[in-house]
Amino acid sequence: MSSDRLHWPTSAREGPRRLTAPLARVDGWERTLWILVGVALVGDLLTTYYGLQMGLTESNPVARTAIERFGFAAMVGLKLFAVGVGVGCRRLLPDKHGLLVPAGLAVPWTGAVLVNLALYAMVLA
Repeated sequence: MSSDRLHWPTSAREGPRRLTAPLARVDGWERTLWILVGVALVGDLLTTYYGLQMGLTESNPVARTAIERFGFAAMVGLKLFAVGVGVGCRRLLPDKHGLLVPAGLAVPWTGAVLVNLALYAMVLA
């Protein structure tokens, strides 16, 4: 038996591994939109959680059912699933259409944050 690298798998990785590595090939407006996706996702989760604590209800029937059955962690799972689908779809699109996926995630989630904040203003006023 030989212990040479041709026969044994190695766990060594080539190149640096950073948290930002997935964004390394994305630049310009697309990177900005993906960052906005992350900010909007967190904002939507936080404002939804706070709204539920205030006694408001989730208006999305799928998310509402998931929250009722599995708790708020289901909402996190739904959001992460949506991002996963978006990343998968983005890889299938040509670069000239690259802005569509992050915009399609960021715009509705940013809108949801704004709607949630407006609801808070009405409830707390």
